[in-house]
Amino acid sequence: MTAFLSAWVDQAVRSEILAGGLALGILGTALALLRPVLSGLWGVLSRRFSASVTLDSRSDAYAALHAWTEAQGVLTNCRRLRVTGLRRGDRNLLAPAPGLHLFWHGGRPCLLRRDLDRRATSGGRGGGPVETVTLTLPFGRVGTLCRWLEEGAGHLHRRDRIGPEVFILRGDWWQSLGQVRGRGLETVVAEDDRLHRLAGDLRRFLDAQAWYAQRGVPWRRGYLLYGPPGSGKSSAIRALASDMGLDIASLDLSRPGLTDDDLREAMATAPPRALLVIEDVDAAFRGRALGGAAAGGTAAGGAAAGVTFSGLLNAIDGVAAQEGRALVMTTNHRDRLDPALVRPGRADVHVELGAVGADAAALMFLRFFPGEAALAARFRQALGEARVVPAAVQGWLLAQADDPVAASSADGLATPEPQQRTEAVCAGT
Repeated sequence: MTAFLSAWVDQAVRSEILAGGLALGILGTALALLRPVLSGLWGVLSRRFSASVTLDSRSDAYAALHAWTEAQGVLTNCRRLRVTGLRRGDRNLLAPAPGLHLFWHGGRPCLLRRDLDRRATSGGRGGGPVETVTLTLPFGRVGTLCRWLEEGAGHLHRRDRIGPEVFILRGDWWQSLGQVRGRGLETVVAEDDRLHRLAGDLRRFLDAQAWYAQRGVPWRRGYLLYGPPGSGKSSAIRALASDMGLDIASLDLSRPGLTDDDLREAMATAPPRALLVIEDVDAAFRGRALGGAAAGGTAAGGAAAGVTFSGLLNAIDGVAAQEGRALVMTTNHRDRLDPALVRPGRADVHVELGAVGADAAALMFLRFFPGEAALAARFRQALGEARVVPAAVQGWLLAQADDPVAASSADGLATPEPQQRTEAVCAGT
């Protein structure tokens, strides 16, 4: 028996076909045994020496990743792509096809794997199958991947931005209501260049972080816009945010259930790069006497929601107040506000927006009816010495939008306004 086996092995070794098959069998067996070992070793090395992020089409970060790959041009190295839609100018928006892709960025290799799960659906994002993307950076850091996603989100935001994004406080978090269309400062009617001076002050503040830090001054600034209803306070806020590329975070002090702690936390966690806005601040504490004690707990006319006057003051400039924040308060009645609220450090710049004269109203007329200089002059003459809030002028022009001749009569607008001419910007420290 032993001699038979020895002879068979000797014959198999001498036969090229049998020797090749035996070698392949041994190699296949070795690879099958080594496969789990190599797979485990690769997993350990991947986890230890690479950074990876996985996201799917139900996540906002998914769109940000595709925006980043498009902005960086890394898809030029991919040969298997899919078309996801059309961009402006009929330019195809491409994304990697399902499978594994290798691309280079910043001199380093990157792996991107895209998988399609047809058993799951993406719900509100089109109802199609869920797409999963895994981005791996060998010998990289998670912070690098996060930065890429942030850059992608920035590209996406700028590409789709039509104007400031508006946030309101909802419970203990800031909810986005979407974007409002931007508008220029020149569309807000004022007697002089006060709004442009206000914008200049805000721009200097936003660029002065180092200046404040060197002097040990809190990097915060407050603005008070005041004037009668319809004078353009809300429009000015929207124009300022549009001009600076900022968003708007609006606080309602009379919201039911709002407490001092809620207010302080909300102001400390407001969305970055957003104007923090409190409109009609006088209505929240209506009835508080001028010169009352600023730190006296709940004011006599305190907000029914539970916010105290001292709580508001602490939220504005307390130790937990947000740095780099610009606060804009509005009121119809500046004389009703406690001096503690409008002193420098809380409201550094005061701007009155009130009724305007015939010259400013005529500029509004020309925006509604471009090229009608003669009718604008007639409109100016019809107004005479009357002073009218911009909202009233706008309402009249909208009502006569199809008849510039009728609009130029200023019928009903030429009632003298008893209010005195508005003040210029009053800047503090």
